[in-house]
Parts: sequence; C-alpha cells; structure tokens
Amino acid sequence: MIAIRWLALVLVLLTGTAQARDQIGVEIVQYGLFRADIVAKQPDASGVTHNMVDNICHVATTRDVPMKIGLHFGVRYRVTGPVAGERALLKKVILYPAVMKPPPPGQPLSQVSNFVELRVGTSSYTEYALEQAWELVGGTWTFQFFERDRKLAEFSFTVTEGASVTESGEPTCFRLSS
Repeated sequence: MIAIRWLALVLVLLTGTAQARDQIGVEIVQYGLFRADIVAKQPDASGVTHNMVDNICHVATTRDVPMKIGLHFGVRYRVTGPVAGERALLKKVILYPAVMKPPPPGQPLSQVSNFVELRVGTSSYTEYALEQAWELVGGTWTFQFFERDRKLAEFSFTVTEGASVTESGEPTCFRLSS
C-alpha cells in the first residue's frame, strides 16, 4: 500500500513538472533596428558568421528593414514560465525569404539556427546583421523560438530595397548578462 502511494506521488510530481515545462514561453519585448558592438565573430560550417555583440542599442521600432550592408535587425525577448530561474534550452531559427548562397565552401541555406540556454525571467537578444552582399535578399525574414519541437514565438521582418526608417529619438541601450 505504501509503495502504491509513493508511486502515485511520483507520478503527480512528474506530471506537474511536465506541465510546468509546457508553460515555458518567449515574450517579444522589443523589435526593430539595433546598433551593436561586434566583439567576436564565429563562422559556422554553413558559411554564416555568428556575431557576439555588446552595447546593444535599439534605434527604431519597425518591421520594415532597409536592404543595406551594416544593418542589424532583431528582437529582444524574455523567457517566461512558472518557476523563476528554471533553465530552458531554446532553439532560435531565422528563416530566410529565399535560399541564400554563401560563398564556397558554404552550402545553399533556407535558414540558420542555434541553441541557447537561458533561465526563466531573463531577457536576451537575437539579431541578423546584413554584412555580406549574398545576404542582401528582400522579402520576409522570420525569427522563431522553440523548446524542443514546440514553437514558443515567431516574429517577422520585411527586408526591402529602398526602404527607409527614421531612428526613434534617443536609442535604448542595454547589455546582455553573461
């Protein structure tokens, strides 16, 4: 009888933990154009360079992005959930508007992705910086966030040749905690 009670308690605890994990979420808190100091660059096997950034400044709230070398666009987001400090492994995906062709040895790409481990209650930032001519592709660029295979959030930008954006007053600057 005691063994059955323990088993029931364990099942209740496991079910509660699974339900709490299902409540992990991502809330977009800021989006648009940013300026950032690139402190390190890390190329991956696909030909995409991942930037490590600091001193990030939000300069315009917009979904319309001018197709221009040197431009950074992205989102600042917060990890939500019932247990503050709980770890969450997120997959960040950026879907390109068309297949992109980085220079050799890179292969044609329709998306780029990476993983980040954050804690519930923390804020972070992800961006795409248009740095190479092959990245100047107009259309809808979509940022997605997943926990395992469950989509938590999605946000899209439209990159357009000739689009113009006015910076919105004083930039809002922040740093990411390490």
